[in-house]
Amino acid sequence: MGTYNVHGGHNRIVPGASCYMDEVTEDRKITVGVIALLTSQGHTAYNCTDDSGRTQGQNLANIVAKCNSHSVDLDISIHQNAAKVDPGDGKTKGVEVFVHSTSSAAYAAAERVCKELSALGFTNRGVKVSTTLFVLRKTKAPAMLIEVGFVDDKDDVNLYNKVGNDAICRAIVKGILNKEVVSGGSTPVQSTTPAPTPAPSGSSYQAGEVYTLLADHLRVRTGPGTRYATKSRKRLTVNAKTNAYANGTLKKGTRVTCKEVRKNGSDIWIKIPSGWIAAYYGGKKYVG
Repeated sequence: MGTYNVHGGHNRIVPGASCYMDEVTEDRKITVGVIALLTSQGHTAYNCTDDSGRTQGQNLANIVAKCNSHSVDLDISIHQNAAKVDPGDGKTKGVEVFVHSTSSAAYAAAERVCKELSALGFTNRGVKVSTTLFVLRKTKAPAMLIEVGFVDDKDDVNLYNKVGNDAICRAIVKGILNKEVVSGGSTPVQSTTPAPTPAPSGSSYQAGEVYTLLADHLRVRTGPGTRYATKSRKRLTVNAKTNAYANGTLKKGTRVTCKEVRKNGSDIWIKIPSGWIAAYYGGKKYVG
């Protein structure tokens, strides 16, 4: 059986791309799904995602350190792409996978991952070689960096939502293992990150109450979900601007008044005077 490192790119402090979809949110969902499928097939998989690095350099260094602390067959980096905002032209921009060289032991698996993801409907942009990407250069094991669609292309996002997370994760794992992912018993996921905090009940947040942000660089959106656009600093209220960074994200410790509560599955969004923020999302509590 194989041994693998898997991680989502970026973090909430140094966020990735965001438009119709949020890269950090989705790459973590895919990471968890890929690990679960790998372990269900009897393989060992480690979650090497970093949520503490405060700069891009620290984030990358932390990821590589976690990866290199394990002896594995393959390092798998999950990302989403961005280019130019496309409201929809009837075709997807697609998926691509980066490796360090054509002689990399990850190259054949990267080709298969592209093929399996494109079978879901994404344009196959193919395997790309990069000698500059930090994760590909610095990990001890062969590595691939998967770009699962474009967050700023409405066609990619619509297809992503249509096929669903499970199908995407299965396509990636099928490409990695070069065989079908069979249903069956699962093996507990080995992880270097703590388990998610249990979801709070809907009554944990109430309109009219004042709460404190537990996370730094929290984004304000135009609606209750990652499909809504992120607001810039100039679109915030005067009070919010005093507690916001230059890019419009709010600082940890900011006090906010809840105007409305909206639940999306197990996720909870609250409306504040400036817009909508994630109070509990992807297994983590951001507002308390």
